[in-house]
Order: sequence, then C-alpha cells, then structure tokens
Amino acid sequence: MVPNPISAPCNVGAFPGFTSLVNHAMALSSLFLWWRLDPPADATASAPDALDPEGAVFQRASSGDEQAWQELFDRWKKPLLAFFYRSLGTMPEAEDLTLEVFVRLHRAADRYEPRAAFATFLFHIARNLLLNALRHRRRKPAQPVAPEAFDYLVAPESEEARRVSELEESFQHALAQLPEAQRTLLLLVQQQDLDQRAAATILGLTENALRVQLHRARARLKEIMSNVP
Repeated sequence: MVPNPISAPCNVGAFPGFTSLVNHAMALSSLFLWWRLDPPADATASAPDALDPEGAVFQRASSGDEQAWQELFDRWKKPLLAFFYRSLGTMPEAEDLTLEVFVRLHRAADRYEPRAAFATFLFHIARNLLLNALRHRRRKPAQPVAPEAFDYLVAPESEEARRVSELEESFQHALAQLPEAQRTLLLLVQQQDLDQRAAATILGLTENALRVQLHRARARLKEIMSNVP
C-alpha cells in the first residue's frame, strides 16, 4: 500500500505569517506534522571526521547486505515520496521517482564519500531526478487532494473536513507557483529538516546565497498564502 502523503510530516504553519490562517485547524495536528511553526535554526553539519551512521548503513548495503538495503528503504521511502509529491503534485510520479532513487543509489554506490552526510548524497540524486521529470512535462498546478483523504481525521461531511481540504489544496497550489529551486529549497530545509549547508550543496549554492534564496522563498510563499480567504 502506498503511504498517504498527508500522513507524512508537513505543516503549512511553518511559514512566517501563515499561522494566523490555520489556527482554527491546528487541532487537526495529524495534517500538520511535516512543518514546524517556526523555521528551523541553521543547524551545523556533522563534523568532517564524524562518520554518518546512515552512511555506514549504505556502505553495508553497497557490500551486498540486503537487510541494510531494507533499512535504508524503510527509513527514506516516506520522506522521498513526500518530497516528490510536494514537488510534482501527483502520486504516480512520486512513486516512480522514489523507486528510481534507490536504483540510482545502487548504481552510484562507488561515488559515496563515507564521511559525507548520506542525506545530502540521497537528495542530490532525488533533485536530479526531479529536474529530469520537470523537463519532460510542462509544469502544472498540483492536483488537489481528494476530500476522502481526510476521513481518518474528521467526519467527511463536517465543516472541519471541508476547511482542512481547502487549506491543503491552497498550500499545494501555492507551492506549485514557486520556481523549482525555491520550492525544492523549502522542502529540503522545512520538510526534510536538512541543515542549510547540506541544502546548499544539493542546490549548488553558497550558504550565503542559500540564505538569501530561503528568505525570498518564504516571503513569496507568505505573499501567495496571504490571499487565501
């Protein structure tokens, strides 16, 4: 069964200025697990001489350890599904690209530097696949999530269900309006909780340039969401 993207962590309230729009819906916390109310502080990347534990698992997997591959798949399948779903708006594409990440990961095993952060390596692959997908289709607004996706939160006929569905649709539409680089940046830092150094590496930016782009992306998303009735 494909994981419901709504059940993975994403809270629209993470973006400055948007909290006031969703205060009445915050009781439905299951919808908002992906995004924190405040932007995460700029975490410091692991020290150069610290071996990334997940990198060690990847090395075991690359050596033929099937259990290690299963560990990696179980750990990263939902975050990758969430990343691609929020980026592209369609679950079939998200599923296909998530599986393709693991195929590419296997092929690229010999390029992994053991002391590098595994998440940075993983999402560098994911972002390249995302760019390829965007090149092969015209960008279009994300498909709205069907109201029945929220049945496990509230009664389908309730006012709360309707409002939550509207907020989710508005948020997904707002993300779709951002340029790919800004949308990906927000997803990496807010949704995937990568530190800014890792996100900068994935996007090919300096850390200073990333901070500027992150500020602009948050401001643009705030501007779009401020028009939500």
